[in-house]
Amino acid sequence: MRSASSRRKGRPQLDQLRAKIRDIAPGALPALPAPPGVQGQASGEVCELLDLQAGLHEVCPQDYLDTPSALAVQTGFFSQALRRQDRACPIVWVRRTGGRSQDFGQPYPLALRQWGLAPDRILLVEASETVDTLWAMEEALNAGAWLMGEIGSEHRYDLTASKRLHMAAQAHGALALILRSHDRVQPSAALTRWRISARPSPAEAWRGATGLPGMGAPCFRAQLERARGGPPRSFDIEWKHAAFHVLEPAPLANRPATDLPPAPAQRQIA
Repeated sequence: MRSASSRRKGRPQLDQLRAKIRDIAPGALPALPAPPGVQGQASGEVCELLDLQAGLHEVCPQDYLDTPSALAVQTGFFSQALRRQDRACPIVWVRRTGGRSQDFGQPYPLALRQWGLAPDRILLVEASETVDTLWAMEEALNAGAWLMGEIGSEHRYDLTASKRLHMAAQAHGALALILRSHDRVQPSAALTRWRISARPSPAEAWRGATGLPGMGAPCFRAQLERARGGPPRSFDIEWKHAAFHVLEPAPLANRPATDLPPAPAQRQIA
């Protein structure tokens, strides 16, 4: 068993190796959080994870009914990345006809605008076969467009196909976001894979005539299942003011525990 002193001696070498990996891989993640006793910026690092870099990324719903939530987070990621661009990037949305994600309908223009995407900038492409779907995705990236794709659980979307999409996206500095199935997925070349589920939204302070609170901002549980150069993570996010924000856990009250009231005496019935 390695001693604590040997682990401390090896940590600088590990940090240097991680720094080299982040320089080589354009989509690499920030360094690991600081060890106990060192003040770190954990929340800032988590916020950086939400700013996706050029390359291939994947979004998966936790369950089948979480597919709309995964689509919403996919759209939000895309909107955030577009706002960082100096030029108006063309957007191509490729989906396979008959896919399970289409059980929840077609893209709704008004909803897309609320999530920061202009509908008139999106070219919707639908293909009947998986081969044609993957071809359309790769051609869109090679043409310099940004890609929003829906592939589901198709077995043809494997390590080779995803590697082609990732290389095409990085070659043109584009973002490729692929929606996969809630089922167990096979390995791919994506920089990150997110698993999304819906969370209750906080109630707004405003109350209507019936006394019910207003609807709060959309909230989600984001699980970072796979990330190059970083560990898996899980945290809650909300979409507010055209951006994702990390929800910090509520602080614990710094007070002594109150004594519980004595239990009422039980009366014996003869």
